[in-house]
Amino acid sequence: MPLRILHVVPYYEQAWAYGGIPRLATTMTRALARRGHHVTVCTTDVRDSRTRASAAVSSLHGIEVKVFPNLSNAIAYHLQFFTPIGLRRYMRRSAASFDIAHLHACHHLPGVIAARELTRAGVPYVVSPNGTARPIERRVRAKKFFALTAGRSLLPGAARVVAVSRSETTQLRDMGIDDSEIAEIPNPIDETEFERSLDASQYRRRMGLGDDPVVLFLGKLTPRKGVDLLVQAFARLRSPSARLIVAGNDMGAAGAVFSLVRSLGLESRVIRTGLLTGSDRLDALAAANVVVYPSRDEIFGLVPLEALMAGTPVVVCNDSGCGEVISSVGGGLVVPTADVGSLARAIETILGAQGEWRRSAADAAATVRRRFGSDRICDLLESLYSEVMGGPSTGLRMRA
Repeated sequence: MPLRILHVVPYYEQAWAYGGIPRLATTMTRALARRGHHVTVCTTDVRDSRTRASAAVSSLHGIEVKVFPNLSNAIAYHLQFFTPIGLRRYMRRSAASFDIAHLHACHHLPGVIAARELTRAGVPYVVSPNGTARPIERRVRAKKFFALTAGRSLLPGAARVVAVSRSETTQLRDMGIDDSEIAEIPNPIDETEFERSLDASQYRRRMGLGDDPVVLFLGKLTPRKGVDLLVQAFARLRSPSARLIVAGNDMGAAGAVFSLVRSLGLESRVIRTGLLTGSDRLDALAAANVVVYPSRDEIFGLVPLEALMAGTPVVVCNDSGCGEVISSVGGGLVVPTADVGSLARAIETILGAQGEWRRSAADAAATVRRRFGSDRICDLLESLYSEVMGGPSTGLRMRA
């Protein structure tokens, strides 16, 4: 039976600059809509540091997307503080019309507003923190303050909390959430993106790469992503023709990263592209010889899985969910976090045996499609939603 499902996320389809959550929320909601569910998304108008998405209500891919403007786009981007004008009024009027709600990420006003109005209307909701339940990296004090004040009832009021990896399950358990309240459902990959042929050759020509070995980082430039460690590892590579592409928007780390590039004399070998979206992103993944994602506290990591889907082997770190996932699907090497020597050796290993690692990536891609394809994840979501709707409408059992 079709469900009336509400998803609340501070950033959605056009907000590539905000990383994986807007992309996975888009993939998830489109897949649910394809299955015949009535899906509504409430989000804000953030897009990147300079532009906003259209604030008009749209109906695309069978989804009703309601976009609420922020008071300040700059504050939303630089401080991750979202102030959706009109969301509370909409939720008070419409919350009771939904069967179930799914809130994405923690420490933001859209989720808090939605949670309060859903609770008032007696509509159950689940929360997908995606690594945001525990305050880390930037604005830690502000996140802790928010969690103790405006956001104090968000997680306790949820019917379930969704963990995307065993690592996140452990994190949530350590926060006092009972195992019975945690549903482990990985993030979905949008397999439809890979139905077209990726044009690695064209991307290489456009970037002037020739046949040079290419190491690629793709993601937000924040300190947690470890791009500075990648630059140091790249400087140790024995191949003088190797090129490093750093693709991503600056969210606090670009200055330090490119200062390091200059100090190591790597300016002629390092290419900074800025944010890549759509087909450019996929072609870059396919054009690389290895995609390196040296992030710490990476609870899942979409980019390495997308790289495998594009046929490119990966190197990731082992401290959390990303290493866990790649260890299970293959197609890459997992190294200790913040170990520059191990990172350099892993990159050298893959560059030195491209045929073997390309075959390994292709095998891993089949596993990724089977385990993380959007239809598979929607099977799990539908089961979770049905379970929540059929149970008592109480919040989480939190251990003291």
